[in-house]
Amino acid sequence: MHKSLAAALALALGWASAASATETWPLSRQQVFDASGRPLLVARVAFFKAGTTTPLEVYSDAGLTKPLAQPVKADGTGRFPRVYLPTVLYAEEVLGPYGDVLWRDDGLGYVPPTTGGGGGGGTVDPTAIAVTGDVKWRLDAGIVPGWVRMNGRTLGGAGSGATELASATASAAFAYLWNTFPDTVASVVGGRGTSAASDFSAGKQIVIPTMQGLLQAGLDDMGSSPAGRLQTITDLTLSAGSTTATVFSSARLVVGMTVTATGISSGTTIADINGTMITLSQPAAAGSTGTVSGARFSVLGDAQMPGQIGGDAFSGLANKNLPAVLPPGSVTVDYPAHTYITHETLATASITAATGASPVTNLQQGLKNDLTAPPNAKTFSVSQPNPGGGLPFSNLPPTRLGTFYLKL
Repeated sequence: MHKSLAAALALALGWASAASATETWPLSRQQVFDASGRPLLVARVAFFKAGTTTPLEVYSDAGLTKPLAQPVKADGTGRFPRVYLPTVLYAEEVLGPYGDVLWRDDGLGYVPPTTGGGGGGGTVDPTAIAVTGDVKWRLDAGIVPGWVRMNGRTLGGAGSGATELASATASAAFAYLWNTFPDTVASVVGGRGTSAASDFSAGKQIVIPTMQGLLQAGLDDMGSSPAGRLQTITDLTLSAGSTTATVFSSARLVVGMTVTATGISSGTTIADINGTMITLSQPAAAGSTGTVSGARFSVLGDAQMPGQIGGDAFSGLANKNLPAVLPPGSVTVDYPAHTYITHETLATASITAATGASPVTNLQQGLKNDLTAPPNAKTFSVSQPNPGGGLPFSNLPPTRLGTFYLKL
């Protein structure tokens, strides 16, 4: 019988608390094998209090009166002896022939429900304790028994090789993640099988959704009407096969937003915005020509789907992020001063001789100064270089760091 079921049955039948004060180590009378499937004849195991390196006393008898020396050694066939532990959360560290750590699993075991004294008064209210999938935040970065850190590492069964927790105690959290989220949020290493139970039994690992460097936020709808805080909702008119579409209003639209609407492929984003015309990163699907009511746009992907990630701590400004109307200005062009040109004035004279009158041309009459005509008007392009500019700016609100944990 599963340990948690046995504890619940014992509690329901009113068995003495001493009956659940001891548990048997699951690998008692079991062999540990090497990569070739041969028993490791000198395997050893040490036990610690959960989340610490403090040794935990274990025993060879169910009455917990005969302590075992640690690390506990396997026998000549690689089989561990019978080991009894107090009913607490603990960590186990199994060592190979050369003292190499084969695995160290933490958060094993369980804490049984408590009962009231005096012959039967009530039990712990299950609605007042954490359940599988609950998330909590702590100011430190330690390992917490019964919880795993939400760090993008993996969990799975004992021997699965999971990087955050490889233990039978991970089964409930494995099933919660497998059944609740798609692979985009909690992917199964090696691909999903037919069920969470079969994947867990097969030794597969599932990725714990990460909260590294992230702040938490509520879904935009959260079971109610969308609030419109993390997304913009407006009508969208499409043309099948075209990346150009129009929106009823482009207010609160941003380049890079994901578009969620009928006729739009998953992952389509806004590539450009010009008035109420937007450019999509992928063309509209065939047969999608027409207006789609209530198209949704968000930098978080789908702002109504749990587990989505978006936003950044740093941003940079492009020209399209500047105000539509810039402050007025002017450009003053200084034309060259007018200069004088000095030139001769010429005349024609007539000389009379015995043979008659003859004209004489190009005789210098004098000197004259004239002004040059002003140049024609010219249009000048003006740039405003900003040496050292173009650096990103921070979007991060005041923040304190700690660790997010997921309940097993």
